[in-house]
Amino acid sequence: MSESESSKPIVIVDPDPASRNAGEDLEDDLECHVVAVDSMEFDPEVSEEILEAEAFIVCWDLGIRSGADLIEQIRTDERLRDRIVIAALDRATRGCVRSAISLGADGICLRPYDASEVGRRLDDARKLRCDDEAA
Repeated sequence: MSESESSKPIVIVDPDPASRNAGEDLEDDLECHVVAVDSMEFDPEVSEEILEAEAFIVCWDLGIRSGADLIEQIRTDERLRDRIVIAALDRATRGCVRSAISLGADGICLRPYDASEVGRRLDDARKLRCDDEAA
């Protein structure tokens, strides 16, 4: 990971306070700043951390808001569209995985968050982006 990547936060969007706390606990293992927010707090207009994020981990079931809608919002926002997006699922059903990928997710991880899995998904997405840029 380059120094510029490690200085950019990872933003976890999750409706569950315990999951947000667990997500923020990944900071040491991922060696980067992790910010966890409720979906109602996801507002690029007022959050510099969201605008500066390297990646977003979006819980698929956000309660009152759909993770699908948030992924679409990220992919259509000119300021955010080039960021890595990982969809976080409770169960990786074929339909949910297909939907998340078709909406622009770069990968899938499972909840509860596991540092090694999240790290692998982020590394895979970074590698794919580097390969795309080199091509």
